Amino acid sequence: MKITQLLKRLNCLLLCLGMSYAYAQSVLTQQQKWEQKIQRYERLDEQNPPPNNLILFVGSSTIENWKTLKDDFAGQAVLNRGVSGTKTVDLYTYRDRLIAPYDAKQIFIYEGDNDIGLRWSTDRIVEQFAALFREIRKMKPHAEIIYISIKPSPRRLKDKMQIEEVNAKIEQFMEQQSHTGYADVYTRMLDANGDLIPAYYREDGLHLTAEGYHIWKDVISKFIK
Repeated sequence: MKITQLLKRLNCLLLCLGMSYAYAQSVLTQQQKWEQKIQRYERLDEQNPPPNNLILFVGSSTIENWKTLKDDFAGQAVLNRGVSGTKTVDLYTYRDRLIAPYDAKQIFIYEGDNDIGLRWSTDRIVEQFAALFREIRKMKPHAEIIYISIKPSPRRLKDKMQIEEVNAKIEQFMEQQSHTGYADVYTRMLDANGDLIPAYYREDGLHLTAEGYHIWKDVISKFIK
């Protein structure tokens, strides 16, 4: 009996170790993808140095996938340095490579979506954004920093209340800082009844269609200088 119980515990331990290893491998793979993406950005910067006084967009996949960004803000020096899958803490980690190298007059940030997806607490998300903001402010004291609210989406429908809570707290934080903005895409992506508009989302229920990006363009154009 004791041997049987020992074997069961051993099997359980091996299973847990296997799961931990698999998780570590998946995390490493994601970090490797981020590294490849950032290295690609760095090569592009060497080949074609970005202009001074530009408008920088950073954040997760909703930023990286905004392929019409330059056309949407034609005549403006906009630069997309989005990295899919990142969270607020990841942008903080890579700030010296994704934000510091650029002479930006405005910095638009979209993070928090993946933080919500990982079930992180509201306070944790807001605290991490505040830490990121302070670091950016040190690096770029004259840049206007605009936070793009976490968007609503079918995949995050169960997290609607937390998204609203995080957005409200970050908006309040930004109002207490100087030279900042809060771009509320959340409200504009809902209909008059407060429901989602399916046409704005791809089949995965998270990423945006051209119609969705049109709403973003309309909201953010009011901040572009």
